[in-house]
Amino acid sequence: MRKPFVHLKWSILGLLLIFAVLVTGCSSGKELKIGYATEQTGVEAYIGQASVPALEDRVKAINDAGGINGYKLKLITYDTRSEVTDAVTIVKRMIEQDGVVGVIGPSWSAAGIPIAEIADTSKVPVIATTASNVNVTVDEAGNLNPFMFRVCFIDPYQGYALADFAYQKLGLRKVAFLTDIASPYTVGVHKFFKDHFVELGGQAVAEEGYSGGDTEFRAQLAKIKDSGADLIVAAAYTYKDAGLIAQQMQALGMKQTLMGADGWFVDDLLSMAGPQLEGAYLTTGVSTDSPQFADFNAQFEKAHGLKANVYTYYGLDALMMLEYGIKTAIEKTGSPTPQAIKDAIENMKDVQLFTSKVTMEPDTHNPHNKPLLVMRISNSKWEIVETFQPK
Repeated sequence: MRKPFVHLKWSILGLLLIFAVLVTGCSSGKELKIGYATEQTGVEAYIGQASVPALEDRVKAINDAGGINGYKLKLITYDTRSEVTDAVTIVKRMIEQDGVVGVIGPSWSAAGIPIAEIADTSKVPVIATTASNVNVTVDEAGNLNPFMFRVCFIDPYQGYALADFAYQKLGLRKVAFLTDIASPYTVGVHKFFKDHFVELGGQAVAEEGYSGGDTEFRAQLAKIKDSGADLIVAAAYTYKDAGLIAQQMQALGMKQTLMGADGWFVDDLLSMAGPQLEGAYLTTGVSTDSPQFADFNAQFEKAHGLKANVYTYYGLDALMMLEYGIKTAIEKTGSPTPQAIKDAIENMKDVQLFTSKVTMEPDTHNPHNKPLLVMRISNSKWEIVETFQPK
């Protein structure tokens, strides 16, 4: 009486086992995991909030079209909470536990520098988005970090371009610096601006520091006011620092020209302190007002109720760089291993990404001769003043 039940039970188990093998085989053999480490909470939450949806949309479109040479992508996103220790832990987890073949992020240099060591040790490519300090991809001894890449320009470009513009075009001769001393990005722009400005014949008359998270700058600004500076460089990493500095400059009756870099370039800055920043200058790689992004911006805002920003664009650049690496690795080696993906990215030439065509410098892992824009804030809007092409 029990035999039919036993036969039925084993038949069902057999079918379930066959189904499990089929599902597991399809999933593991044709799915590639990509990590994205970005700020979604904390002081720089606006970075991830405007970039995660764009990457999710892109991955969905790729998968709906059949994937990359038959491989579907899975985007694994973690919140760094705008903390270096969290970013480092997250990248380790993605590589060691999640098994990603590549990582996108981080967006800031203080996290990018320690993450480079993780990338090199694990031999998994990591593509920084806006981490622009030189030592993200090349260490202090000048040695290449072989598995670390970036899609943005580096700080010497920004510092050099701003200094050249201030001296040659604006006729300014005395500069003061207000620098986040814990930020490699801010320190880097400060250094390269100062070096070129002094080389041209200008003077550095004051150098004041602060720590990220500070909200009071009046003491430093008062010293700068007495220094005789006609220019203040405050290359803050977060736009909120720039807004507060401009507001407090106005309260102190300061009229010096204010300059920053691409850390400022977030539309929220204009609503926070547009009038106080009237006539201020900054550099950025791309402008959200560029006609080439108009259709994308409109579709993105309609779909997500958010405005795209430069972090949206650079996140897509990094994803498309990984797409190229995966596709090329499959075509050349038959297998999208992290090593093959890294080799493909390292040798990419004139490849169209979201913002521009990119050629990778194999000895620095920087995009070659990526242009930047010098911007001015006018009537609480961004205005392109000129395009600077690095030499």
